[in-house]
Amino acid sequence: MMRKFLYYSVILIIALLIESCATVINTTTQNIEIKTNPSNAKIIIDGKKFGTTPQLVNLERGSNHVIKLELEGYDTYETQITRKISIWFWGNAFNGFLPGMLIDMFTGSMYNLLPEAINVELQQLKTEPAKKR
Repeated sequence: MMRKFLYYSVILIIALLIESCATVINTTTQNIEIKTNPSNAKIIIDGKKFGTTPQLVNLERGSNHVIKLELEGYDTYETQITRKISIWFWGNAFNGFLPGMLIDMFTGSMYNLLPEAINVELQQLKTEPAKKR
């Protein structure tokens, strides 16, 4: 009787741990490394300032993000970090799909953000030669 109880307890604990698999393993945010050459470029993400490069920024997984890098004397660099469904999201197949998938969808943890790192060689502004009269 005690063995049966222990067996079912272990099964229940395992089921609870894999419930909302991506939320537990992936979490709802992701670190993105941003570097530029030269460094000290302003980082603007979704219109908000995040300091200067190099930096590790923590972003919500639930949506895409627009990254803008600005440095005086250099062209502004703009790119997008996009969300892609994580392999951990499919781990919910082990617990009957629906409960874990719903939790992962609502928390945004069903996604990975790509690229995971941005390393940019900033281009100097091009100056036009003065026109002759």
